[in-house]
Amino acid sequence: MNPKSQLIESTLQKWKASWAKAKLVWSPFLRLQEPIWCTTSKAAAQEGLTGSFAMIRLTDHRIVIDLEKVVDENVIDFSVEILAHEIGHHIYTPANLHDNAILMGRIRWALPEIENRAAMVANIYEDILINDKLQRFHDLNMADIYKTLNKKNKPSVFWTLIMRSFEYLWRTKRGALANDLSLHNKSIDADAALIASLIRSYSKNWLDGAGRFAVMLYPYLVDQKQFDKDRKKILVLLDSEKAGLNSPATSGLTELDIEGIEGVIDMRSESLKGDDNLSTATGLGHNLLGGQGPRNIYMPPGSYIDLMKQVNPNANEQKLINAYYKEIALPHLIDFPTEVSQSNSYLLPEGLETWNIGDSMEDLDWVETAIHAPYIIPGMNTVKRTYGKDSDEDMEEKPLDVYIGIDCSGSMVNPKTRFSWPVLAATIIGLSALRAGADVMACLSGEPGKFMETNGFINDEKKLLSTITSYLGTGYAYGIERLRKPFGQQNDKKSHAIIVTDNDIFSMLDSKTPTKQSHWELIEIALENAGGSGTIVLHSSAHYENPKVKRLQAMGWILHYVTNEEELLQFAADFSELNYTTN
Repeated sequence: MNPKSQLIESTLQKWKASWAKAKLVWSPFLRLQEPIWCTTSKAAAQEGLTGSFAMIRLTDHRIVIDLEKVVDENVIDFSVEILAHEIGHHIYTPANLHDNAILMGRIRWALPEIENRAAMVANIYEDILINDKLQRFHDLNMADIYKTLNKKNKPSVFWTLIMRSFEYLWRTKRGALANDLSLHNKSIDADAALIASLIRSYSKNWLDGAGRFAVMLYPYLVDQKQFDKDRKKILVLLDSEKAGLNSPATSGLTELDIEGIEGVIDMRSESLKGDDNLSTATGLGHNLLGGQGPRNIYMPPGSYIDLMKQVNPNANEQKLINAYYKEIALPHLIDFPTEVSQSNSYLLPEGLETWNIGDSMEDLDWVETAIHAPYIIPGMNTVKRTYGKDSDEDMEEKPLDVYIGIDCSGSMVNPKTRFSWPVLAATIIGLSALRAGADVMACLSGEPGKFMETNGFINDEKKLLSTITSYLGTGYAYGIERLRKPFGQQNDKKSHAIIVTDNDIFSMLDSKTPTKQSHWELIEIALENAGGSGTIVLHSSAHYENPKVKRLQAMGWILHYVTNEEELLQFAADFSELNYTTN
């Protein structure tokens, strides 16, 4: 074994022995798995740790330590300090996936045009909070870790700002940590003093201080070339930047975080203006946010995807957009209406049980009683026959299957970049149907051009949402030919057909077909084969194309008009009451 390997092995034993002491720093009742000890940087990389000597994973609440990197960075003697710091990420900040995502979102609001720096800024903010607590309240020597790293790290303006902030927090002399005095100036001094004040003020409510902290760092992060250099210098400290890697989409983040946005305040202006003028220091103000969806309280889907992919770089975009519309739809889901019918059932003899004196004389089975007992003693050996039905229930619930056809032509918005009311309406109806036990078939159609549909009527939520939330952007209307697959022939089970479209549907109805059958004939036959129940939701005035509307109504189609897409929400919520009343 070479000398370095021997040193790594002895470091491993030392750090293992320090684990219990590091836990006691926070609580004697702390239950946390022992770190994953990696004796080589290659092994650490397989666990997801690169650049730094330690990291946390919020997905499984683990700590990973790169002991080779610990040796290379000469921080062997700080086992309790570093392990206690990593524990702090798990129980103090960010502590869990939900708060980690909220923190990332609040910091993103404060970094317009450079939101991709949010994970790094969040990591630095967490580190300052944790290290200040460990240094001041638990008497751990966090300052000497930075002094050690400074010996190998050539300071930069950004690094100097962070080190100067620690000097203010820990009341050390100038240059104790920010050791390149040539980089000191009044601006860095003022900013560092404000950051130190922020850390002290928001140590217990650290989420509320995130926006202010990010605003303080913003000027130091704008220049791309300088940022790239600075990032290399602090890479060794980034232990929670990927804490949410491979995590599922965090619920509760589709709505705009108004509290977080209103906390995007420039402390430089705040300190000058005083308490009476705090509102003028806000960075954005929720009136300028462009909220979308119901009540304009939701993030744009593109912003939601960007946030979630920053929390988890491996996140699947399709799963994210499915989660986005599902979460917004949940408050509006309804118990899907059912068609109730009387079942034909018959009484069948099932067995015998004791006839008691209080029972009706008509229930007493004299023949069976005589067969089983030559001497009849009422209530003792008298019996009566029991009966059961040949079906489980008198009434059977039969939820109607639903076909949802959505116009996805060039005039429709991409639901991944802008909020789509048709997609929300389809999600509400589709999930309500699945909740009731019905099957759903969804189809996106922008023709002439493309279409996308589920493989018939399905009860798979993932496949359904993945179809509904997709995008084509081709053609000019919903293609009537799409009705041929589900309703070209009569079905055994009744379905309700819904088509969400606009006035271009009439041009499509008049267009040529690849068969002798016209589109008008096909849409009539489709309604009949579906069971005679269908709705065309038309984004149009009620007087447009009136003769053709009457022709559809004569077939049995219900025409539901919406003058703006927001009305689709009410249509979706009212759908069961309007179209699926019980018989």
